[in-house]
Amino acid sequence: MQILRNFTIKSRLVLAFLLVILIPILSFGYINYSKIDITFGIILSVCAVSFVIAIVIALLVGSSIVKPIEIIQSSLQSFSVKKSIPLIKDSSIDEIADLSSDLNKIYEEWNSEVVKQGKRQLKLDKENEQTNIRANSVETQLKQTRSLLSIAQELNLTFDFQTNCKTILDEAIRSLNIQWASILLIDREKNEMKVACVRGVERSLLDDLAQDNYPSIRLKPHEGLAGLVIKDGLPLIANKGHNDSRFKQFKEFNNRDEKIASLLCVPIKSKNGNVLGIINFVNRQIPPVFRNEDIPYANDLAILASLAIERSRLYNNIFTDKLTNLIAHNVWLSYLEQEGSRSQRYCQICSVVVFDIDDFGSIVESSNDEFATSIIGDCGNIISKMLRDCDKASSNQERFYCLLPNTDSAGAVFFAGRIKEAIEGKKYSFNNNKYNITLSAGIATYPDNVKDTNLILKFAVKAVTDAHKAGGNRAVIYQES
Repeated sequence: MQILRNFTIKSRLVLAFLLVILIPILSFGYINYSKIDITFGIILSVCAVSFVIAIVIALLVGSSIVKPIEIIQSSLQSFSVKKSIPLIKDSSIDEIADLSSDLNKIYEEWNSEVVKQGKRQLKLDKENEQTNIRANSVETQLKQTRSLLSIAQELNLTFDFQTNCKTILDEAIRSLNIQWASILLIDREKNEMKVACVRGVERSLLDDLAQDNYPSIRLKPHEGLAGLVIKDGLPLIANKGHNDSRFKQFKEFNNRDEKIASLLCVPIKSKNGNVLGIINFVNRQIPPVFRNEDIPYANDLAILASLAIERSRLYNNIFTDKLTNLIAHNVWLSYLEQEGSRSQRYCQICSVVVFDIDDFGSIVESSNDEFATSIIGDCGNIISKMLRDCDKASSNQERFYCLLPNTDSAGAVFFAGRIKEAIEGKKYSFNNNKYNITLSAGIATYPDNVKDTNLILKFAVKAVTDAHKAGGNRAVIYQES
């Protein structure tokens, strides 16, 4: 059949026709030449043989035409589905081979155009991807800028260091999508780093980490990831978490370190470049690792933390009494006004405790002003150490004022008892004369026994006056009766 493909279709048809005609002619010529009697049987046999030969020739010629057409047809069907097929291999010289050659040219042109379109589309996709990356980057930067502006706005509302630290870390947890974060500050005199604030951590991880009594982490030069950050003054990413070879586990945190899967540690620097501490961003969730793109925003948060530290120092220098380590009384009055308004608005409990040193006038008369002043300073420092982050206290001569948000009368009595126990346990002497210091306390609580927060201070003072009248060295809760 492949031999027939070396002839044109027209030549094959003519040749087949000649063969079909020539076979009976030759057969009858041979019979006539051999002088064989022509009978009906011979005629029938010659016709039958000629008919069979004609069918065979027709099948061969038809097959030589149909099979290559079927190949072309299959190729076209495949092309309509896949839009890309291998070239048709046909080395014959008939019209179908010419058709295959023309189809191959069309396929080549199509494939070439598809490749060009594919390259154009790939280039366009890359351009779109880069555009999306730039757009996402701009959107991320915009969100981070808004986040930083939000923090800056909150920092302008208060000088309280703990409040500002919480604001920074809470925003960091939300924006970076992390589990928790912490601020650690360096005490270079003691060569240790103290946890100033932790936010976002699960309660089970805190264990005994009370917010007013975080443990200190004693540092050695260049120890752990924090040591490297402090030494180099550069951010550090440790996406292996506690499995990082540079990670230093501290006994103060027991097994809590094992829950650190990824960590970004950033230095907090002062204006002159000194490292004041570090911020730890722990366990990135989506994506599950920290990236270099997170560092600029983390650095900006560290700058705001540095600003909070500087503002806290400035605040302490301006508004904190050096003797008692308590805030100035006029500042305390503003806190009282704000907390009173908040308590009334949200129906929350608030207490004021006023302490007086008993017989302070007698102490002054029997000693001197310097000794009496030292007693006031000791009392103020004891009170300042027992305050929570949200508590505020001030002093005015021998009287001390304490504002205790979210504290009922029972809590205020317990607080007063701790203060009295701590101060009355100290011994003082002057010129061989021993002095036992006792305190009287007046307590007023909104809304337990005071219905108007504007009167809470007045009633607490009245209560301490009643305590003095009752003999002193006691705490009295204000009652309307």
